Amino acid sequence: MGDVTQDIPSDDWGAHFDELSRSNAGAEVTIEIAGADVGDQISADRLALTGISYDDKDDILVVGLDAPGGSPEEYQHLISEPRQIQVATMGDGQTTYDVTDGDGRQHLIRIRSAKP
Repeated sequence: MGDVTQDIPSDDWGAHFDELSRSNAGAEVTIEIAGADVGDQISADRLALTGISYDDKDDILVVGLDAPGGSPEEYQHLISEPRQIQVATMGDGQTTYDVTDGDGRQHLIRIRSAKP
């Protein structure tokens, strides 16, 4: 079984991430940002997922993360004006969201399920 990549239609973003948040709470998340103006950088490294939500009113994708041992919802990664969201499901149980923001930057959100 190889990797499968698909586009998520913008109309589905809210429901998709609500369901993802329910089924993947506590999963390990790494976020990488790539863009001409920022280069490649790790924004979050192996933090616990508290939830991902899309706010269509403000046109922003919010990734809530928690550092182990810290207070809940310790870190939020905000992606303004997402233009395209693709999801790749890997054979090893990892899911990667490739989000292109309004400035053309790529945000790679790698989620490794907490479930065995």
